[in-house]
Amino acid sequence: MKQHQVAQDCTDLGPGCSVEDTIYGYKPNLGASAFFVAIFAIIAVAQLGLGFKKRTYFYSIAIALGCIGEAIGYGGRIIMNSNPYDDMGFTIQISCLIFAPAFVAAGIYLTLKHLVLAFGQERSRIQARWYTWIFITCDFISLLLQAIGGGMAGGADDDEDLRDLGTNLMIAGIVWQVATLIAFASLVIDYVVRTRFAWEAVDPEAKALFAQKKFKGFVWAVVIAFVTVFFRCVYRIAEMVGGWANPIMRDEISFTIMEGV
Repeated sequence: MKQHQVAQDCTDLGPGCSVEDTIYGYKPNLGASAFFVAIFAIIAVAQLGLGFKKRTYFYSIAIALGCIGEAIGYGGRIIMNSNPYDDMGFTIQISCLIFAPAFVAAGIYLTLKHLVLAFGQERSRIQARWYTWIFITCDFISLLLQAIGGGMAGGADDDEDLRDLGTNLMIAGIVWQVATLIAFASLVIDYVVRTRFAWEAVDPEAKALFAQKKFKGFVWAVVIAFVTVFFRCVYRIAEMVGGWANPIMRDEISFTIMEGV
């Protein structure tokens, strides 16, 4: 995949320093970036409010942190709209937007523990409490790799070796996250199938919970969140493996759809 030659000595737009010669090759859309800042900030506040009201502290804080990270990341893209060569804006957006979904994934992982507790541990491959420890640990490893890699890549300036190292760490973190998501999905499907075939043995209270529209709505929301985070990670791998300033990285529409939406 052919990479565009990036101007190394430019700090702002001007003669010899065009927007086409930046890593992304465009000025991030101001309207889209502002929209994502606003929507993620609103969701974060709502999530914290509902979480403390319903006492779902860990879940709500995890989701809120993911949304806050997204809002800050798109704030970095607003900075880059004014100056696409701005190092601070680039570092903010690459770091925050890379690792923020890991917090959302942590919230998703936590739901499996509570589903197993509600519908019966006897059909689970492992004890419910281990789901949290295993997947949150895997998520932390992914988060650490992506955060360190994003910081290194964002602060590399003209040091190509440092930027490449940061890029490789980010890719490793995202690949690890995809593998964790696949393992999680496998366990969920396995548990759902085993529970479905033993539905008569499920506790009546759990059956009543399953019949509630709010519960079904929440389950579908988690499924949609899982699917979108998964495809976002796959997109990020494709975006990063081609190197900086490759055609996928320079396509704002695909970024807006796969990363933002």
